[in-house]
Amino acid sequence: MKPIKPQRLHKGDIVGICSPSGTIDHKRELFERAKSNFEQATGLRTLVASNAYAKHYYSAGTPEERVADFHELIRNPDVKAIVFSAGGDTALDLLPLLDYELIKKNPKIITGISDATTLLSAITAKTGPITFLGLEILDFADRDMPYTLESIRRMLFDGTPGEIHANPNWKEFDGITHAYTGWQSIKPGVAEGVLVGGNIQSFMQLVGTEYELSSAGAIVFFEAYKLPKKQIHKSLMQLKLRGYFDIVAGMVVGYNLESDNPEVVGNEQPIAETVLEVVGEYNFPIMQIGEIGHHVENFLQPIGAKVRMDATNLIFEIAESVVE
Repeated sequence: MKPIKPQRLHKGDIVGICSPSGTIDHKRELFERAKSNFEQATGLRTLVASNAYAKHYYSAGTPEERVADFHELIRNPDVKAIVFSAGGDTALDLLPLLDYELIKKNPKIITGISDATTLLSAITAKTGPITFLGLEILDFADRDMPYTLESIRRMLFDGTPGEIHANPNWKEFDGITHAYTGWQSIKPGVAEGVLVGGNIQSFMQLVGTEYELSSAGAIVFFEAYKLPKKQIHKSLMQLKLRGYFDIVAGMVVGYNLESDNPEVVGNEQPIAETVLEVVGEYNFPIMQIGEIGHHVENFLQPIGAKVRMDATNLIFEIAESVVE
């Protein structure tokens, strides 16, 4: 199926903000600062959905309140893109409640991070539009984001992402111990395919459901949030047992926050070795890119778009325009 491409952004456009997962009620001041910084940095205006600050225990309101916000922004013709305020754990609640026909008739740029993986993957699988992982509003609260802003410009404004380059000023936001030293080749080779994946804890929840994006001929990417190496191994093994890797074209390993924590037994294992222990028998190329994941500047990852990877020469390219 040919992907549906949303309309590109222009300075002064309105971006809708909603909270489809975790509550930001306890982070209102932080969010307001982040929203202001985002507007100034991008030249975009924002519209905050009605229930964005809601709180239902750990979620931003009930599933019905959260899906109502999302539909409100989809219906609004003045809203040109939707950016999620933050991540969380309960975006999955919305999948059976979404009006996929409404989304299909009103394709817009939709972007989030972390467990937004579930929403974005399901929307692309069920309706066709390319969606974008790697951007949330809260990240703009207390830091400049030049690498991510350049990705926003190239991908969402200009529509010409092309080759992705490593961030020369890469750093983990909170100074957490890590062993990441830059892009690396884990298994050499070249591949091309549709980009599928995201946060591994999240997209695993979709495997075997009607919301899953097929891994057939895909470039599968993953990052993990606070998983030790043994849990990353376990997650990959679960996917392997389902036959998930039998038909993929390539793999990209992102930055895995806290997977190098020395207080956890076995975390001294290099991530390349963790991955190869599970999928080393396959012939597809594998490379690591640290600009995918939590607590780092991301480039936007266009789910459903065609990408090319060269794990031998460490080249990663978005092989088509992702907006109209």
